[in-house]
Amino acid sequence: MSRKEIGIYIDRTYKVVRQDLIGRFKQADVDITPEQWVILSKLREGKMNQTDLANGSFKDKPTISRILDLLVKKGFVVRENDERDRRKYLIALTSKGEDVIQRAEPLVFESREKGWQNLEEEEYQQLITLLDKVFNNYSQE
Repeated sequence: MSRKEIGIYIDRTYKVVRQDLIGRFKQADVDITPEQWVILSKLREGKMNQTDLANGSFKDKPTISRILDLLVKKGFVVRENDERDRRKYLIALTSKGEDVIQRAEPLVFESREKGWQNLEEEEYQQLITLLDKVFNNYSQE
C-alpha cells in the first residue's frame, strides 16, 4: 500500500460510517444528521458559544452556523444572550433536543459496535493512537 492512499481509506471509512448513521436515524424516525448529532452531543456538556462548539467538534464557524440554524428551526437548541459578552450567544439544548439525543444515542452506540466488532481492544487503541499521530502532524505549526 502506498502512503499516498491514506486519505482514500479515511474518506471511505468516514462515508460508510456516516451512511450507516443516516440509515439508522431514518429507520428510527430520528430527524437529525450525523453532523447534527455531533453538535447535540457536545451541547450535552452544557451551554457554549459557537466558537467553543466549532473548536470542540472540529467544524468551521460557517458550518456550525448552518447546523445551528437547522437545529433552532427544529426546536432542538436555542440561542441565548451571553451575559458576560453581549456580542456572543450561548447555545443551549431544549427539552426537545434532550429527547432527540435520548432517541439517537442507542443508534449511535449500535453503529459504533458494528464498526468495532472485529477489533480487539488493543487494535482499537492502536487505531486511535495512529489517527491521533496523523492529526497531530497536520496540527503542528
